[in-house]
Amino acid sequence: MERVGEQVHPGIAPRHHRTVEPDPAVPLRKVDHYTPPRIDRWRDARENAPPVRLHPRTTVPFEPMPSPQPPAITAAEIRRRLDEDRAAIRRMFHEGAGGQEMAQALSDRTDILLCTLWRKLAPELIGKVELIAVGGFGRGELAPWSDIDLWFLFPADAGEEEMTRIQPFLYALWDAGLKIGYAVRTVRDCIAAMRENWQTATAVMEARLVFGRGALFDQLQEHVIKFFRRRRKAFVQAKLDEMDARHQKGGKTAFLMEPDIKEGIGGLRDIQTVFWLAKAWYGAAGGGNLISSGALSVRERQQLLAAQDFLWRCRIGLHLNQRRARDRLSFEQQMRLAEAMRYAGGDRPAVERFMKDYFRQAGRVVRLSGMIVMHFDELLHPPRLARPRPIGGGLTERDERIDIAHQAVFREEPLRLIEVFHLAQQGHRRLNSTVLRRIRADVLLIDDELRADPRAYALFLAILRHERNVAWALKAMNDTGVLGRFIPAFRRVVGLGQFNNYHAYTVDEHTIRTVGEARNFYHRLRTCRTPLASEVAARLPRPELLYLALLFHDIGKGMSGDHSEEGARIAADFCRRAGLDAAACALVPWLVAHHLDLARTSQRYDISDPEVIHAFADRMERRERLDYLYCLTVADIAAVGPQVWTAWKGALLAELYQATAQVLVGDRIDGEAWRKRLAEERKGVLEQATDGARTAVAAGLRLLPDAMVRQLTTERLLQVARFLGGCHGAERVETVVEREYGGTLVMVHSRSRSGLFAALAGVISDCHASVVSAWAFDLDDGRIIDLFLVQTMEGGMFDHPGDLERMRRKILGVLTADPLPRHRPRTDWKVDVLMRQVEPKVALLPRASARFTVVEVTAADRPGILADLAAAINRAEMRIHGAQISTFGERLVDVFFLERADGAPFDEASRRRLFDALYRVITLPPEGDADDT
Repeated sequence: MERVGEQVHPGIAPRHHRTVEPDPAVPLRKVDHYTPPRIDRWRDARENAPPVRLHPRTTVPFEPMPSPQPPAITAAEIRRRLDEDRAAIRRMFHEGAGGQEMAQALSDRTDILLCTLWRKLAPELIGKVELIAVGGFGRGELAPWSDIDLWFLFPADAGEEEMTRIQPFLYALWDAGLKIGYAVRTVRDCIAAMRENWQTATAVMEARLVFGRGALFDQLQEHVIKFFRRRRKAFVQAKLDEMDARHQKGGKTAFLMEPDIKEGIGGLRDIQTVFWLAKAWYGAAGGGNLISSGALSVRERQQLLAAQDFLWRCRIGLHLNQRRARDRLSFEQQMRLAEAMRYAGGDRPAVERFMKDYFRQAGRVVRLSGMIVMHFDELLHPPRLARPRPIGGGLTERDERIDIAHQAVFREEPLRLIEVFHLAQQGHRRLNSTVLRRIRADVLLIDDELRADPRAYALFLAILRHERNVAWALKAMNDTGVLGRFIPAFRRVVGLGQFNNYHAYTVDEHTIRTVGEARNFYHRLRTCRTPLASEVAARLPRPELLYLALLFHDIGKGMSGDHSEEGARIAADFCRRAGLDAAACALVPWLVAHHLDLARTSQRYDISDPEVIHAFADRMERRERLDYLYCLTVADIAAVGPQVWTAWKGALLAELYQATAQVLVGDRIDGEAWRKRLAEERKGVLEQATDGARTAVAAGLRLLPDAMVRQLTTERLLQVARFLGGCHGAERVETVVEREYGGTLVMVHSRSRSGLFAALAGVISDCHASVVSAWAFDLDDGRIIDLFLVQTMEGGMFDHPGDLERMRRKILGVLTADPLPRHRPRTDWKVDVLMRQVEPKVALLPRASARFTVVEVTAADRPGILADLAAAINRAEMRIHGAQISTFGERLVDVFFLERADGAPFDEASRRRLFDALYRVITLPPEGDADDT
């Protein structure tokens, strides 16, 4: 449908100062019980007055046609009327009205407003032009700040001048702040547009008459019926493709922690799409034929309508809260909606209860719309084989689709509820809509008796051991409720969200994605996060134990207490019930209990310290455990969210894994061995230098302390030594892009000055870069070198030449300043609702390093916080020798490796001084002082 700004008729373009959004007219769902409006006619008091038709729900009486000079109506008056309408909807919302009821009520009120304005602002067009509602408005559904889509239907002989007479009407709506999408067309124009554009055809499908005689609209409807009778297959296929593309773009899941209620998977658009399909295929009674054709049961239709009502209530609440058309359910809005919809807390926060309901309804939409989509796909692509082929157990196959031979298949043998997924997994088969419905209907047959049946566990383990489609099978079992019935504790995490910016998915969705990530290790796909994971996974003797550990690693989040400990207990019980051998019964619960250890140690400990590596190796006990834990950790991190895995995290994990593996195979490192290794490392660095750089590298190596040689990789040592060899005692800055680490190394050489680290961190923040790791070393000539690994604020490569040069110049400005610029904390940030959820904490990590005092700071992340923390450490008379920076959404965990500036031992007075300084930085202002809520 043409929109404002598309120059349908140049004479009716919006005024230049007005902002109008021209997004395409994608209509909303046509509910199956909706019937075309009946024709009501009013007659003018004058004899020859034309009959006019209104939407049946409107109550505006027909009045005599006004004079050619109607009384003016101001934008303020229209805005007042809109405010009254929205206030009425707000009252309905707080009184508990249903979402569909409110959407229709607002559409009714908008009808009345438009009819009133049409009489006043376009009286000469009454009886000639018909005002048509399309899109969501055409369906009789509006949210408070939705766009209003209108067509002006003119007779075929209308001239350009006559068409411009709708201009005052449109200007009045725009001036009042409404977003109006419109098109000016004849019936012939509409037919041509339908043939060119499926979205236009969809809009016409849901069009209704708002004001006018109805003769033109009736002509249009006749053509619409013929159009879909001829082109229903092409239309349905186009809509299926459109839905698939939207799902691909939306992350392929409904279980995102900040979902889009309208366009997201499991949202209103999915419901609307399946009813479009039904109406195009079956005609006006599309919804009823979905039931009679077996695509939906009566109960399922009721569930779909209930989900639609819940989603509409959420969407209207979002609009009312934000006073604008925004349909993403952000964390802040989740809290506000949970309160507005009167969810109560208890053992779980109110917002968690609300989101559990949301994900249950979205899951229903996914499940039911998926079955309907499958139904239409089967209609478009009927089986090639005339008869189904029996595959055993009352199941049949035809064209790689599994079906049931009769409705009692699962009642006869409940074990088939698990077996059917193994059969589908083996042959790359799909489960058709009939068998999916039967599985969901009979899922309660999985009871204590079946959960005690060794055959059920044998089938489940066979699914995990199979060479393909493991994650698919688990997802299908979860979607049908089979997984939660077979492992009751898993039901607690279905649809369970985590109220933070770090976890992108619900717990059950994340869990199944971890198995998919682990499967990629074996296929060496492009999606495999690191080649090392493929190498290690190839050595695992029993991959199914890795999948079991992944399946249980977060299952404890559905209970109170430490989720790792709870998950280990549940995993141990399952392994015992499954009849696994003693080694497996020990390994799987251990992996669940320790599933965070590798990530935490790599990101928070000094993994260049031999004592740290030895202690970690002692916890691992043997190489096999380390191998399983490494694969589990990579899969776990990679499945948290799209941007969570980084090359830097991968490098830290690999470094810790390889160092620990070396110890576990018997290569323990004592003092003399370290000295020999350091000498060999220096020699190896020099050998790797090119002839032209050898002199500079040799000079740089002479300045490097042993601690630096021990901590940095050979490649990085070569870069640093070359850099130092060219400094000749001068202040210098250089950057090296390190794609293997996912960032850029910033090397800074300077004289030692108090507060320099904080000043450098502040400059990096000002350049819109984020520090992920940092080191500070005293050189043997009395000067210092600071190293920063930086990324973009979003975790990507900070490698644009212009950005790097700008950062280099700013850092040089700091190095040559005397005195150093005074540290000024950034104030360009506000506290949001998620930041309030982070408990600020400062703690010592006594086993993290044998050389330094290690302090861990947990705080709400914000711009410039690293520089603020570094300045606080400097004020506490401590020196920074290294830092590891980790962000988990809104939560920051920084680990600093410190020593006292005067070299004295770290005592209780030092601890109090340091902790006080850090808490002053990480404690948020009182609520209301700096909030953005």
